[in-house]
Amino acid sequence: MISFILLFRSLWHILKILFKQEEQKAVLLAVLFILVIGTLFYHNVEGMAYLDALYFAVMTLATVGYGDFIPHTALGKLFTIVYVLIGVGILTALIANFNRALIEYHKEKRGAAATKVETKK
Repeated sequence: MISFILLFRSLWHILKILFKQEEQKAVLLAVLFILVIGTLFYHNVEGMAYLDALYFAVMTLATVGYGDFIPHTALGKLFTIVYVLIGVGILTALIANFNRALIEYHKEKRGAAATKVETKK
């Protein structure tokens, strides 16, 4: 349980680092925007319920593709092709920024630990 709490504490610090970056805010907005676009499209064109449409949009962009939902119309299939090509790039940027923040967090953590050691000497 303690390790779980420490994990969330570290995640909180990483998220604080992320939201200091303007680029990250833009990427996050792009992810939300593309999920909304996908959800609305699949709801209106493919006739999926909103939750199913959001689920399908997330699974598609995450490249999981369970196959439980698929586009049935030609327009839906064409949209999905473009949606994946654009969306995977945006999600990759999100993951890359998260990775950069994680590296920065560990550098700060090592720096703080080194400072503590130097002050004890």
